[in-house]
Amino acid sequence: MSEFTRPYARAFVEAAPKGYDFASFLESGGAMSRAFDASPPLRAFLLAPTVPRDAKSKAVSELAKKTGMDEYGGRFLQVMLRNHRLLAAGQVFRALRDLYDEIQGVLRVRVTVPAPLGDAERQSIQAALAARTGKSVKMEVDLDPKLLGGFVARAGSRVFDGSVAAAIRQFEAHVSKTLGA
Repeated sequence: MSEFTRPYARAFVEAAPKGYDFASFLESGGAMSRAFDASPPLRAFLLAPTVPRDAKSKAVSELAKKTGMDEYGGRFLQVMLRNHRLLAAGQVFRALRDLYDEIQGVLRVRVTVPAPLGDAERQSIQAALAARTGKSVKMEVDLDPKLLGGFVARAGSRVFDGSVAAAIRQFEAHVSKTLGA
């Protein structure tokens, strides 16, 4: 992420009206950033120094309306446009989602497992991670058939290794320490 994304996200959160619907903003903001990513002509239009700022502003306003963005969110996008940061909106929205999750006590984790999880397994992993971190856990699950068993969960730079391979390494270290081998 760029160095400006977190300050933009923090400013958005701190200036938001009381009771603001961040989830709705993030949904419409995600749609906008996908539109920026999917449309080279739109990006070229927004970057072109020959296109008047008013034309760019109108285009951003129309796109915000089409995605269902509220007035406060639309004004935020106009600030990003004026500061030449609009095409990095996706990064800002991710930083905002992370900050909002942090405020709400939510930890997003990416869990890697060897096979698809049933509901009971999913809930068990979520409960274990919640107990370990003291936060509510939202999981995204990836499959890696090379994993022998268990799971590996990543939350930012934190790794929770509940895999069979990690258990074997711990056992070997314990035996080596105990037996002095």
